[in-house]
Amino acid sequence: MSSTNSTRRSFLKTASGLLLTPTLPLVTRDVFAQDANVVVGTWGGDYQNLLQKIVNPIAGVPVVFDTANAEARLTKLRAEANARRGSMDVALLQDLDMYDASQSGLLEAASDKNTPNLVNVYEQFRTGYSIPHIFSAMVLVYNKEKIATAPTSFNDALDTKYKGRVGFSDILFPANTLFAGLANGGNMSSYDAGTKFLAKLKANDPKVFPSNEAVAAAFKSGEIWMSCMWKARALQWQNDGLPLGFVVPKEGAVAVTFEGAVPKSSRNKESAWKYLNAMMDPKGQVEFAKAMGYAPTVRNAQLPDDLRAKVSFTDDEMKRVFAYDSKALITQKSVVLDYWNKSFKG
Repeated sequence: MSSTNSTRRSFLKTASGLLLTPTLPLVTRDVFAQDANVVVGTWGGDYQNLLQKIVNPIAGVPVVFDTANAEARLTKLRAEANARRGSMDVALLQDLDMYDASQSGLLEAASDKNTPNLVNVYEQFRTGYSIPHIFSAMVLVYNKEKIATAPTSFNDALDTKYKGRVGFSDILFPANTLFAGLANGGNMSSYDAGTKFLAKLKANDPKVFPSNEAVAAAFKSGEIWMSCMWKARALQWQNDGLPLGFVVPKEGAVAVTFEGAVPKSSRNKESAWKYLNAMMDPKGQVEFAKAMGYAPTVRNAQLPDDLRAKVSFTDDEMKRVFAYDSKALITQKSVVLDYWNKSFKG
């Protein structure tokens, strides 16, 4: 685990966060039947809108989106593992879920031949089965009008003065649990410390919202004062006028990579690779940084100095940003999902 963290830290200084967004209806079977289309499985919302605005024109292929949460996307990949013509050509997942899919033998190999822009990717993001689109970190976000002094630890959420004022995005349950675990002496190889922390926090009546946008709405209305969220989302909320601050807690923050891959069951692989290659286009990556507040994952995308300073982490913060131990966590994911749904939310 420590070696994984150290290899990623050199890039994390210029990284920020992905905006995971709400679920929309799935595309119809008629769309799947059109072989010219590239069906991209994604989360929807703001992220999908930017894919459509920035990546689609670069890719130059007709694209439709199959929108669902990550669990539904993984389930579909498994169900279509042996299908001659699957319903998804590009699968977008975070690193832990993508590792799961790769270990199940569901993905085509990614290389410089099928995605030439991979030659410009930072080495720590190469996997052999996916391409890196966004590198992110989960931070502690708070309402500066309600919390005058910036918190230094997620343990502050246990204070009874924040009863009913702490909120979570449901779709981020693995990162939420790890983030909570760091505050409880845990690490990036186990969810155990996180579930124990959440069990204590439950007595303080935390709120769980269906999407990141719903968390923003709760901040805006004053329903919640504190949350854990990707840094880029917090930056966007600041830009939208919400009186928010964010910090990397003293115990640490959760780093994550959001990736793209081609399922073996894809029926339009050639165009799918074009789409993944476009996701790493330097111009597109700069546009994503401007719109969402994270840095490029490729060396040849140059950010203006002021933007780079805004989306970066300091050297001191970098010491407290930790990457997933995917190999260890993948065997625990079903257990933590069960806990999250039945015990924490219940």
